[in-house]
Amino acid sequence: MYINIEKKFDLKKDTIRSPVVLIGWPGIALVAKLAITSIQESIQAKEFLNIQYFDFPPKSIVDKGSLEIPLAKVYYKSAEKEDGNDFFILTADYQPQSPMGVFEFSKVFCEEMDKITGGKIKMYLSTGAMITDQVHENPLVYVCGTDQELVQTFFDFDNTKLYEGGYISGANGILPAWAGANGYGPGICLLAETLPLPMMTLNPRSSKALVSLLKDYFSIDMDFSKLDEKIKDMESIIESFKKQADQFIKPPKEDKGKDSYFR
Repeated sequence: MYINIEKKFDLKKDTIRSPVVLIGWPGIALVAKLAITSIQESIQAKEFLNIQYFDFPPKSIVDKGSLEIPLAKVYYKSAEKEDGNDFFILTADYQPQSPMGVFEFSKVFCEEMDKITGGKIKMYLSTGAMITDQVHENPLVYVCGTDQELVQTFFDFDNTKLYEGGYISGANGILPAWAGANGYGPGICLLAETLPLPMMTLNPRSSKALVSLLKDYFSIDMDFSKLDEKIKDMESIIESFKKQADQFIKPPKEDKGKDSYFR
């Protein structure tokens, strides 16, 4: 399947320090994509790779009159501290659509990152959403991975819980699993709990739970103002939905007699 990787600038392998790949494909309520793009924008990571892939859906994207094909992009930010991490941040307009596409993208991407960094990747970390019946005020983040010692390091932080069993569908689950299984670096997946509400195309509260954990874990200097604005917008939408639902299910007025009627 056709895949083309365009590099925007070159990196010298010997200057790359403790690189980590952060992954946020679009998925349930865009929890992962919003989390990862919030980090990318806040730390001002620069566009590094453009990836064209024939397993992205055949949907052109129009933004302010500009017509574009769907892409995956990798952004890069060098470590600001001597003991910090260089970040490669992967996100996309869409996920690959087929099982073969998900696996092929994971294989080619890991091979490319291995070449770029000289095999230095410390961790492939993907983010996603975990649908639950009830979400805590501070959403829990479920953790799993290919290296159990590394998984345990996340439990030093609040609101984290082991994801003991189940499935993670799509590229958010397969890419870190592929990396870990094939020696490209340990894979970690973080899933923030979210509700399956159809009117919620975004869940910034769940995204913020992921960002908060990553901020503390990697000591990232983050600005939460844009996420907080989105949270306020989401809460007003939910409140409006609740009011409409309450009005809809309000019990009928008591019948006062044969001449009464409902207005």
